Formats: sequence, C-alpha cells, structure tokens
Amino acid sequence: MNIGTYLNAMRDPAGLPSPAIIFDFFLVLTFALHILLVNLVIGSALLILYGRFSSNPNAKLLSQSLSRLFVNSLSWAIVLGIAPLLFVQVIYDPFWYTANTISAWWALGFLAFIALAFILAYAFYLGGGYEGKSTPLWIILSLAFLFLAGIVVHSLSVAQLVPEKWPSFVVREGKYLSSGSSLHAFELFRFLHFMVPALAVIGVWLIFYGDYFKGSGKYSEEYLNWVKQFGAKLALYFSLIQAVVGFIWLITIPSEFKFYTNPFFILALISALIFLALLFKAQASPSQYAKPIAGLLILTVLLMSAAREALRMSYFAKAGYSMANYPVNPSYGSLLLFLATFVMGAIVLLYTAIVAYRAGKGIKEVGYEGLGKVSIYLMWAWIVVMVVIGVVIAVKNGALF
Repeated sequence: MNIGTYLNAMRDPAGLPSPAIIFDFFLVLTFALHILLVNLVIGSALLILYGRFSSNPNAKLLSQSLSRLFVNSLSWAIVLGIAPLLFVQVIYDPFWYTANTISAWWALGFLAFIALAFILAYAFYLGGGYEGKSTPLWIILSLAFLFLAGIVVHSLSVAQLVPEKWPSFVVREGKYLSSGSSLHAFELFRFLHFMVPALAVIGVWLIFYGDYFKGSGKYSEEYLNWVKQFGAKLALYFSLIQAVVGFIWLITIPSEFKFYTNPFFILALISALIFLALLFKAQASPSQYAKPIAGLLILTVLLMSAAREALRMSYFAKAGYSMANYPVNPSYGSLLLFLATFVMGAIVLLYTAIVAYRAGKGIKEVGYEGLGKVSIYLMWAWIVVMVVIGVVIAVKNGALF
C-alpha cells in the first residue's frame, strides 16, 4: 500500500458535514488572528522584561502597563488557538493525528505547558506586576513555557508534512518505538518566521497605545511620544529581521513546489513591502501612518496564512492527498448553526470591545445601548436553540427515555 492510499483510507468514514473549502477558509482566518495574538503575547512579555531591567523610566512605566496586555492577549490567544487546530483535525485528520500519536507525550505536555504559562502570567499580574512590584521570574518562566509550547506545536506541524518519513520516526534498528516520547521535526527558520514578528507586532500596537492615552491625563505627553517612537522603531527593525528570516526559510522549501510563484505568496510579499515602506515613512510621525500600517499588517498576516495553507497543500499533494475529494455528507443545519454562532460571537465581542475602549479613554457614558441589548438577546437565543436541539436529538435517539 502506498502512502496516498494509506492516508485516504485513514479519513473519518462519516465524511465532512460541508465542503472542505469552508473549513479551510476558517482555518486560514482563525490562524491569522491566533498568530497575531501570539505575537502580542510574546512581544509584551519581552518588553515587560526589558522595562524591568532597564534604567529608562519610560521603559519601566511601559513594563507595568503591559502586564495587563500580557494576560489578556494570552487568554485570547489560547481561545483562538483552539479553532485552527479543530479545522486541521477535520480536513487533515490522518496527518495531524499521526503526528500527535508518534509524539504523544509532547502533545499532552503541550496542554500542561500552556496551563503553566497562563498560571505564571497571572501570578505576575496579581503579584503587582502592573505596579512594578511582582518578581520578573514569573514572566521569565511563563515565557519559557510559551516557547516550549510553541516548539511542540511547530514540531508536530512539521512532522505532519512528511508522511514519507513517519516510518523512520518510529522504527530504529528494526525496533518499533511506541513511547511517543520524541519530537521528530524542527525547522529553525520556519519557527523564527512566527516568533520574530512578535516585536514588530507589539511595535505597531504601541503606536496606537500612545494615541489611545493621549489627552486622558493618565500619562505624560513626553512618555506617550516616547512610546510611539519606540514602537515605530521596533516595528521597522524587527520587520526587516523578519524579512531576512522569511527569505532564508523560503530557500529551504523544496524547489519542486515553486512556492515563490504561488499567488498568495506574491500578494503577501507585495503587501509586506508596502508595509515596510510605510514603516520607514512613519519613523518621523508614527500617528500619521498608524491606521494604514495596522491595516497592512493584518492583510499581510492573512495573506501569509493563506500562502502557508497553500504550501501545506503542496506537501500533502506530494503524498497523494487532497482535502478537495474528502467525502461529504451534507448537514446544512450544523453549518448554519456554526455560522450563526460565529456571527453572534462577533457581535458580542464588538460590544465588549467598544465598552472596554470607552472605559479606558475615561468616557463615563458607555453608550451603544442598542448593540448591548442585541448582544444579550442573541446570547439568550443561542442558549435556547442549543437546548432545544439537544433535547430533540436526545429524544430522537432515545437517550432520555
């Protein structure tokens, strides 16, 4: 049996409830959002440490302020990280489950690493991190566990791409190794491609930070101007480093894929070059270019996410696998429920984001009462629908009687 036949035979016999392209679209979207939040987490942690050990009073004040961003963005990164993993498991299940099985202890350890990183982040925050009192040891340990979690996910992601190497991963000297205690793949520049942008992303965030608190009376004008200039420099310098890292990774990709000709890669490259050009111009006046810079950052990450997915398809096509011919057993009700939940969540998050934004600006009147009421009604409607569906299915299958 060749590897393609084996992989296709391992697919879920129940098939997919809707065409695979729908799952793939949300995979690309949620991964882009997730990696942006991961960059905020890593970037804020590094700047917290920089501020704690710096003699610059502005850096120290920024370090205190970022303690809230660190714990909040980590929460969001964890939540949004679940989505792309679920979509991968649905349309690429033979690859992902095999990669997890042959490194089972590390796959389980990943959960512990994330939990410990989260606990340590809160230990820093609740210990007075926002006042500059908590020990930086908590941040150092939290960051260490985050990097360890990142290494595990990276290794599993790379291992799934090379099914032709799976036998060599689990068979040594004629013996089958079933412990799952080893990581089997690691590509340094691919890993750095996702880590280096952390300080570029936090740099863009700092430009908005400076504008957000302007006129609030909470921070001095001198401090806010320093934050914006500092953020603009971080964004530029680490975007340039990222470009070098990305180029090195590009030349390590198998030439047979001709990845440099992929339309998504070309669009991402164009977007990244425009982004860099704006960063150069923004050095003199960061606020003037803040919105277009942020827009291009998000666009570039989205296009890179799409290009990354196209590259994964190339690896899998080489093994004789395509998600496009995954058997489909339509379940339009579940698809509709998923899309409705997605829209509802977006509306609820929009309202909470508006409230948080206005509260941070010192605006006492919350406003947007209509949107708030709609959010509450939608959540109640969702609960009722889910309960009704659950009861109907339980009765239909005889689970209640």
